[in-house]
Amino acid sequence: MTQRASCLLIGFVALAASMSAAAEGLCGPLEEYVGSVAPGESRELTFRVIVGGNFKDREGEAYGARRCDYGGFELGMPVCKYLMEHSSIESPGYNAKAVIACLSPKTRFAAGTWLYAISFAVKVGTETRGSRVDLVLTEDKEVGGMSLTIKTTGY
Repeated sequence: MTQRASCLLIGFVALAASMSAAAEGLCGPLEEYVGSVAPGESRELTFRVIVGGNFKDREGEAYGARRCDYGGFELGMPVCKYLMEHSSIESPGYNAKAVIACLSPKTRFAAGTWLYAISFAVKVGTETRGSRVDLVLTEDKEVGGMSLTIKTTGY
């Protein structure tokens, strides 16, 4: 029984470490993207994943797929690149938690917490200059799978 508890503890520590490591690689590009949105301007980035098939608008068999739309805003490209290379297809909530960990470092999720959908907003910056960031994780009925939208509005 003690050996089993030790294995579980090691597993939880490894999961927590991998989550913080994943968030660390994402935080730099995400902070640059959010910080670059000018007052009165809005930018939106949408990252989509699907597991067990392909998107409705794509032909061909697939175990899963990813796509990212940064709306042509150049500083969104590194965020998309990171998500395309390092995100989870099987657990879209993990991706949302990584973004939240970057934007709101004091926000914590208990081990074993699963997100199936969430709407989260945070202000980043100061009272006089910064951005409001709205994150939404939801089912994407249009193309299938799940979408993670990060909308940033500068003030």
